[in-house]
Amino acid sequence: MKLVVLALAFPLLLAFPAVSAFELGGFQIMDGSKIEGEYLIAGFEGVISCFSQGRHVMDIIYENDSIEISIKFFDTLLERNPLLREEIKKAIMPITIKGSALTLEYDGCLIELHNTPARFLEVRADKIILSKLKYDINATDAHMIKLEGGNFSAILISNNPLSIDRNITAYGCIMLFSYSLIGGEDEKKIEDAFRNKYIGGEITIVGYDEKNETDCISYFGNISIQPIELREGKIVLKIRGENVSGGKVVKVNLGKKICLSDKIEVRFDGKEINKASSFEDVLNPNDDKIYPEYYQLQSEEGVFILISIPHFSEYEVSIAFIVENLVGNAMAISFGMLVILLAAFYMFKK
Repeated sequence: MKLVVLALAFPLLLAFPAVSAFELGGFQIMDGSKIEGEYLIAGFEGVISCFSQGRHVMDIIYENDSIEISIKFFDTLLERNPLLREEIKKAIMPITIKGSALTLEYDGCLIELHNTPARFLEVRADKIILSKLKYDINATDAHMIKLEGGNFSAILISNNPLSIDRNITAYGCIMLFSYSLIGGEDEKKIEDAFRNKYIGGEITIVGYDEKNETDCISYFGNISIQPIELREGKIVLKIRGENVSGGKVVKVNLGKKICLSDKIEVRFDGKEINKASSFEDVLNPNDDKIYPEYYQLQSEEGVFILISIPHFSEYEVSIAFIVENLVGNAMAISFGMLVILLAAFYMFKK
């Protein structure tokens, strides 16, 4: 009897795996210039210095779990007013936070940071120097560098050639990505897609209630993603792009609202599109002529969908999927717990 009851309980336990999900973190600003967040670029340490018109404007001092922003003009001012240091910092630091996105723009320098598992940082300035890095630095090509050390791995991309000596020097713009989503051979395919600028942007969707929590990232500045409709079972996005040469891939992070086994339907301007033959196939938006396609993947944080768009202007993309029946799940869990209790009763019955 014990074996029969345990045999009934075991498959019910397997039916409810641990929930994983894309999440949106929040920022905390301490003492006016120290920024803490759940994700940031977790594991990254070093200094990013920004220069504008030949002047050293600011430093971004990265520690493992926080960032300190040092603006040179402000520092000089604060040195003259040590008693009001923290109050002045809070009043004049030009930081803007919208949900999980933080921007800081000052004197020709721009910082954009997203506190999501995507771990994305963009810096724009005439000249950018990365120093005090404690990683293996490997140049993939003139425009892309991979940083690796311990459990940390990231790719650094610039539109202009990067130079490496003791430091890394870039001009115009850098983007730093640190993915925990893929790993292995698939991670290299993602890196190749970034090198070719095939990946245009991504949206993370957390809540479908009145808050409609989302975070949008435009990687190379020529793609925008805007949620039009978010509700249980359906997502509608407006995707715009400049008249750039070649296609782009858009990444949609769906989190715990969908399982890899769920059936989905992706429509492009109202027409259902096909699933790509492989992960590698969907990462090349220019190999299927004018036909868009999608591919669905499971990551550590949840499910995401890649949508390959071969040409750009403005499109509406909808994703419909079957949401698990919460009432049915609750009943199944209750039944499973009952079976486990019965099993325990028979096992320990004297």
